[in-house]
Amino acid sequence: MICASAIRRYANGRPYAAACGQSGHDRASPALRSRVPVALGSETGWATFWTRIANELARRGYSHSTRAFYRSVLRNFYRYARCSPARVDASLIRDYFEHLAETQCSWHWMGMTLSALRTVFDKLCGKTFTLRLVTPKRSFALPEILNREEIRSLLAAAATPRDQLLLGLLYGCGLKPGQLVRLTWADIDPDASVLRIRAGRQSRTLEIPPDLIPILACGKARCPEEDFVFQGRYAGSALSLRMIELTVRRARNAADILKPIAAMSLRHAYAVHSLESGVSVRAVQTALGHKDIRTTMRYVRCTLPANLESPLDALKRNQRARAQEQEPAASDSTPLREPPGLNLFAEPPSVEALELPFREPGADGPAGFSQLLKTHIVGRFLGLRRFVTRGG
Repeated sequence: MICASAIRRYANGRPYAAACGQSGHDRASPALRSRVPVALGSETGWATFWTRIANELARRGYSHSTRAFYRSVLRNFYRYARCSPARVDASLIRDYFEHLAETQCSWHWMGMTLSALRTVFDKLCGKTFTLRLVTPKRSFALPEILNREEIRSLLAAAATPRDQLLLGLLYGCGLKPGQLVRLTWADIDPDASVLRIRAGRQSRTLEIPPDLIPILACGKARCPEEDFVFQGRYAGSALSLRMIELTVRRARNAADILKPIAAMSLRHAYAVHSLESGVSVRAVQTALGHKDIRTTMRYVRCTLPANLESPLDALKRNQRARAQEQEPAASDSTPLREPPGLNLFAEPPSVEALELPFREPGADGPAGFSQLLKTHIVGRFLGLRRFVTRGG
């Protein structure tokens, strides 16, 4: 029998979930949580340690991509620690996360790294190295959303039919770049106007936009079913994620879009535009493949409610109605006099009257202000562009 105090818990008091992938193990099983399948010996090297960890992860149903990510996390941790696995302790892991914070790693990367090290050392090796470490606070910044006119310009700016099909599937079906590169001709059914998306051991069906069906039907008739829809440089290889980002970036530059977007921006636009068209949140969640409805609900924050009216418009309409009630009856040829205070900014104010936060004293009139404005916008845009380039 397992003592309740021996069950390790997260910082919020919830018991550790069992280390299991998609194999169907019982996550609430205390017996599975208490097992220590990997022993840390004093003579164990990193190569042997990883072999044991990889075998245990594969036995528990972790996917190949997850195991590859865990290996990269351990490799980065070894480069910082420079010691054997047996000499790793809680203070070393805490110092490693302080190092990640100093290098300004994203909250997402730090959270995944913490999850990987907790699974490897705490759940599989029986240690308590990450017992009091919590996942960094998540940023809730809204994604950059392209409007419909910008999407139309982006699709029209695609250089080749392949690029048009690539951008059309990203936006028309709301696909992730990783799902797009794994798409094969066997997943395409032009007759039924649907395509199948595989995510691990699960799959879902999406409707193909009518404009994309002719070119997909042509490719389906000419290409083997096992081939990728978007071929890479070598035969039998898929297009790389870097090339997808480069395709989106080229189309953005050709369309003169200044927003810092990436391939995922088309998926964001698909979700927001679907919600604005009246599609239910549940339908969008199913199309995007979200397991948690809260992931889909963030797109609701990017939409405006229907028939939303500014209080300023209502104030102007009410004031005009009261003015019409006070005016005597006039003939049709006599125009109504506009009440005072309704036409805001009827005459644009001079540039000198504007006080903006980046306006420096000593600017030489409108010409100096325009130069400052240009410098501010270009500097901000280039800074965001460098960030997108590193992230892409």
